[in-house]
Amino acid sequence: MEVIISDLVKLMKQEKSFLSREKAMMLFFIELICLITQQAFKQLDDELFEQLKQEGYQSNRQSQRTITFLFGTVTYQRRRLKNNEGTIRYPLDEFLGIRKGTCYSSLVLRNVSELGSMMVYRHVSKAIDCLTTWNMSHQNVQQLVVKTGKLIQEKSTHEQRYEGVSCKKKVPFLYLEGDGILIRGQRKTRLEIHRFQVSEGTEKRGNRSTLIHSHFVSHLNRQQAQKELMDYLQATYDLKETIVVSNSDGGSGYEKDVFEELSLGCLRHEHFRDKYHVHQKIKERLNFAPSLQKKLIEAVSQYDFGKVQACLDTAESLIEEEHEEKYKEQLRLLIAYLQRNWRYLCPLKARGIEDKQACIGTIESTHRKMTYRMKRQERLWTKTGASAMIRVIDSLRNHELDDWLNQYYDLPNDVYESEVRWKKMKRAVQRKPPFVPHSGAFNGRIAYGYASSSPLGRLSSALNQLSTTPRYL
Repeated sequence: MEVIISDLVKLMKQEKSFLSREKAMMLFFIELICLITQQAFKQLDDELFEQLKQEGYQSNRQSQRTITFLFGTVTYQRRRLKNNEGTIRYPLDEFLGIRKGTCYSSLVLRNVSELGSMMVYRHVSKAIDCLTTWNMSHQNVQQLVVKTGKLIQEKSTHEQRYEGVSCKKKVPFLYLEGDGILIRGQRKTRLEIHRFQVSEGTEKRGNRSTLIHSHFVSHLNRQQAQKELMDYLQATYDLKETIVVSNSDGGSGYEKDVFEELSLGCLRHEHFRDKYHVHQKIKERLNFAPSLQKKLIEAVSQYDFGKVQACLDTAESLIEEEHEEKYKEQLRLLIAYLQRNWRYLCPLKARGIEDKQACIGTIESTHRKMTYRMKRQERLWTKTGASAMIRVIDSLRNHELDDWLNQYYDLPNDVYESEVRWKKMKRAVQRKPPFVPHSGAFNGRIAYGYASSSPLGRLSSALNQLSTTPRYL
C-alpha cells in the first residue's frame, strides 16, 4: 500500500495542471485495477479447473484473451477444457459471462445498448470517449446494439420461454391497445413498427399517470407481434373472470377481431375506437366549419347521436355554393365514419364498466420512447437495425434486458444443446479419414500371337485404346 501511495504522489507532482493531473490519476487507478483483476482471474481459473477436473475434464491448452470491461481492458490467460465425450468448455469465460466472438463484457453490452436506445450512435461513442479510458467507434456501437437485439429476440421468442409458469394473475380488468408507426427505411422505403401494449390500468404518481404492470410488444411483422402478445397473455393471466377492454384506431390489422383473438377465454370483451383519431378525423373533415368542431366532439363524447346529427346538419347549411361539391363529400365521409364506428364510441360507464384505474388511448403517448429515437432527424433504418433497436427499447421498458444478458448462452438451453450435437456431427463428417495404401487398378491385356485382322486381334486393339493408364507411365 505504501508503494502505491508513493507512486501516486510522485505521479501527481509530475503534472502541472489540474486536468492533466486528474487524467494521470485516473489512468494510474485503471492500470492498478486491471492488474489486480488479471491476478484474480488467474486464481479463479485455477479454482474452476479443480472443480471441473472431478467431472472428467482435462486441460489441453491455455489461450490468451483481451476483454474490455467498464473499468478498463484486461488481458488474461484461461484454460481450455475437454472431456472424454469431446465437449469443450472455457470455464472462466462462462463464469464471467463473456460470450464467444465478442471482446466486451456483458455490462458494457448492456450499458451501450441502453445509451444507444436514447441517442444516436455517434453521441454514444463520444460519451464513452469522455467518461472512460477506452474508445469505441460509432460502428462498433451499432454492432453491439444489433448483437444485443438478436440475443433478446432469440430468447424472448423461444417457444419454451413460459414453461414452468404455473401461477397466473387474476385481475378484474385488463386493457389492450395496438397501433402502428411508420419510419423511414433505406432506398426510399417505409418500415412499419407494429406495437401492442397491455396493462392493468393507471395510477397517479405526483402529477403524472403511469401504467400498472405494463408490457410492450413491437415487431416489424404484425402477426409475429400479435403471437408474442398472445403467448404473454396466456402465460401470465387467467382471463376467465377478467373484462378485457381494447382500444385502437381501426386501421388494418387492429380491428376488433384481432383483439378478440388476443382476449381468448376472457369473461367479456369490450372494444373502443381511439378518441385521438376520432377527434382528428372530425377536425380534418370539418375544416370548413371550425366553430362546430368542438361542439361535435362534445356530442360524440356524450354519446348523443341527436346532438351529433344537429351539428352535422348545421355544418351542411354553412357550405357555400362555390365549394359545395368538395365540402359535401367531406361531410358524407364524416357521417359514414361516425355511423360505422358509433358502437365503439360508447363510453365506459354506459357499458357498465366502472374502474377508477381505467386507461384508454394511452398508446399514442407510449409511442414517444420509440419515435423520438427512430423518427427524428429523418433517420434511415435497415430491417436488421430497426428490429434490434425495437427489441432493446421494449426489453428496457419491460425490465427484461438484465435477465436476458445474465444468461450465458445466446440460445435457450435446449436449442444450444441441439446446436452442440449438430456441430459434433458436422466435425465427425468433415474429419479426414485415415490414409489406407492400395496398389491401384490392374490393367488387363489379351496375349499376343493373334493376327490383327482376326476377331481376337481386333478386340485386343480396342481394349488397348480404352486403357486408362496415362501414356507417360
